[in-house]
Amino acid sequence: MIQTGVTRFDSQMNVWNLNTGTGFRSFTSPDIAFQPPFSAPPALILALSGLDSDHSTNLRVALQPSDVEAGEFNIIVSTWDDTILHGVTVTWIAHD
Repeated sequence: MIQTGVTRFDSQMNVWNLNTGTGFRSFTSPDIAFQPPFSAPPALILALSGLDSDHSTNLRVALQPSDVEAGEFNIIVSTWDDTILHGVTVTWIAHD
């Protein structure tokens, strides 16, 4: 089975912390559900498909799947140094 999706995370979320501060910072998404669930945790591919960043600093962003289970997963978005991220859009592909 193959499933795909697109999700956006940004400063409209109360827990978004990548638009302030300096140094290493990360945001862990709320659970993203597979519909229907897989029979076992699937392989997951993430792609950055949209970005809203401050133009006055260098761009630094990393994506990582987290807590991948048969029914759901999370995405960790990270940045570091003085990069300011106002939002990211992530496209994902899951397959068994």
